[in-house]
Amino acid sequence: MYKVLRGGFLGYTYENMQNDLSIFARIFAENIQIDSLGKTEDGRSLYHFRIGDANASKKALIFGGIHGREYMTSQLIMEQSAEFLMKLCKTDPDFYRELLRGKALHIVPMANPDGVTISQFGIHGLKTMKMQKLVREIAREEGGRHPGGYYFSRWKANARGVDLNRNFDALWEKYKDGREKPSSEKYKGVRPESETESAALAELTRKEKFSCTLSYHSSGEVIYWNFGQQGELLAQTKDFAQKIHAVTGYQVDGDWDVLDPGGYKDWAISKMKIPSLTVEIGQRESPLPGSCFRQILMQNKGVWETILSFLSDEGE
Repeated sequence: MYKVLRGGFLGYTYENMQNDLSIFARIFAENIQIDSLGKTEDGRSLYHFRIGDANASKKALIFGGIHGREYMTSQLIMEQSAEFLMKLCKTDPDFYRELLRGKALHIVPMANPDGVTISQFGIHGLKTMKMQKLVREIAREEGGRHPGGYYFSRWKANARGVDLNRNFDALWEKYKDGREKPSSEKYKGVRPESETESAALAELTRKEKFSCTLSYHSSGEVIYWNFGQQGELLAQTKDFAQKIHAVTGYQVDGDWDVLDPGGYKDWAISKMKIPSLTVEIGQRESPLPGSCFRQILMQNKGVWETILSFLSDEGE
């Protein structure tokens, strides 16, 4: 399904994702609904798709690629999607239809396609002169390189230089350790949800009223679940994390107060009261090399089924 790019770059691209989504639309037309949450500053669609009933009473959100250099999370989600849809439509339809009964999975495979493109192709991957100029200026001010690796391959932000996972209303004002202006990473923006991408995720969450969310990041093989919540929400989120741990083997980490705030998971827990996880794949520094992918895919087999089972358990 996936094409490994040559010529100095390895990784799953925005164009690969578009091609795979067009295949999904043809092969699984009766079981998937694909749309867009809007356009990025450089003109890329923020693709979203749903598997399951639009009017389902229980819904989960799964997304990846919110940091540019973490594009293997998008590849993972698309492979998980393909495998799930094949089981639903071909290999075990009765079981999977029952598992989906009254539920829906909402998927945003690449929440920061501009950032992914910069990480893979640098400035020349951008389509508009405006974004090229802005990114070039950021690079010039930051010296154009990170220690130990090429500068653009380590790009984390969107094309406007905002770290999207610091751009949510979750102790955003207390995040003081980041950059003071647009940067390749750690700049939180002028206000929460100032960016098209973060605002689209937040609006989708408010609209759909998800019962749980899982956002894939890299790296560390760890599951972050805590943001100071209490009572039933604390118990539910911890239980969710333990269920994903049982499948992946990833470490569960509840030390939320030593982590940077302002992330989607933090906002979903604190403002929307939704059990939410950040799942970090891989052990090596991002961008993860292609040689890691098959192991990561094997570690994450069963995650979607576990999410659906968690939704069922929460209704009991």
